[in-house]
Amino acid sequence: MQMYDLSNFRKNYSGKSLEINTMPANPFDWFSFWFDEAIHNEWGEANAMVLSTTDSEGKPHSRVVLLKEFSENGFVFFTNYESHKGKHIQANATVALLFFWQKLQRQVRIEGMATKLSPQQSDNYFYSRPYENQIAAMVSKQSQPLESKEKLLQEYEKLLKEQNAIRPCNWGGYIIKPFYFEFWQGQPNRLHERVVYQLENSNWIKYLLYP
Repeated sequence: MQMYDLSNFRKNYSGKSLEINTMPANPFDWFSFWFDEAIHNEWGEANAMVLSTTDSEGKPHSRVVLLKEFSENGFVFFTNYESHKGKHIQANATVALLFFWQKLQRQVRIEGMATKLSPQQSDNYFYSRPYENQIAAMVSKQSQPLESKEKLLQEYEKLLKEQNAIRPCNWGGYIIKPFYFEFWQGQPNRLHERVVYQLENSNWIKYLLYP
């Protein structure tokens, strides 16, 4: 394999400046503002986020999941509880999220604690999904070795024809309650702006970081 020299891959950023003194006291308000702008300006899925977990040996793991709900209560996504990420959260509930909105030259880092949603909350979302997606959640033994794609499709088609969808007890939602936000805005000459909100004694403390 050839070596790829990427030393000249660079872009000069020119995003809107962050003004910490005019940013709200609550980071959820600023996240909502940025998220609305991402919905209207980004391509693809603005709700795509990188979820990072650690396993029982302390090794980090990251993957993209979809944000399905957020409020001051936290950030919600759904998955198989027996997947790798589900087992990691069971071992260590401290997780990290990363949103990257390329056109807006922005990213948001979030750290927090993950807990399971109630069965009723997971039911509400599961049965709101397209029927085919419900069946896919039933047939997938997420993160386990798969003999072949054909085997998966055969099992999927069988369930699709034979039964009504029922939410598996090992499939549901997590809510992540943040204790840390970092808002990053690209700026010229790599003098990027970073504003942190950190939860201390139930209050959000706001401060700047060097680029």
